[in-house]
Amino acid sequence: MLTATYVLLTLSIEQKKERHFIARLLQHVQSIARRPQEIDPVFIESQLKELTTFAEARHQRKVEACLMPAVRAADSNCAALINDLETLSRLGGAMLNAVHKCLRRAMRRSASQGKFLCRTIDLYCQNLLKRLDKEEQELLPLAQKVISSDEWFEIGTQFLAQEDGDAATKPELRPRRNLAGMGHNVRAMGAGSIRV
Repeated sequence: MLTATYVLLTLSIEQKKERHFIARLLQHVQSIARRPQEIDPVFIESQLKELTTFAEARHQRKVEACLMPAVRAADSNCAALINDLETLSRLGGAMLNAVHKCLRRAMRRSASQGKFLCRTIDLYCQNLLKRLDKEEQELLPLAQKVISSDEWFEIGTQFLAQEDGDAATKPELRPRRNLAGMGHNVRAMGAGSIRV
């Protein structure tokens, strides 16, 4: 059961980081929405890239590739939840494309485009928060109930392999601390320069 604890703790830590970053981006966007002529699209683009690199990679590599298939295989009654999460992911991808189009237009310093950019980023962030809520309130509790110890071990192995791959290619992701009693290193997976 230590492996299940490791996986759930890893996801929980990453979700908190993602929520913190979303809150910072939303706060910035809401403050500049009142002054669209002061929007710095380059800064927004860098913040958005940092968020999406972390949020989308975490979701795709860990939730969609590891956790959701295990839950789907363990519980045939979870189709509605999995479909909802997949729909939120597709919608988020479409919103992200719209944000990037708005960013390109905002580079022209159009006030109306700046306001639209802020609204589009807000919608994208709200979609991410909704997806996180569904993961935390529905997917993770269901996973705890239906996934066997052997499957948790396989998921944990996949998480560790991803961490090792990240640490090998990104020095800033090397181990930072050891979880007492678990013997596994927790890394800031895909976090880049996100500050908590």
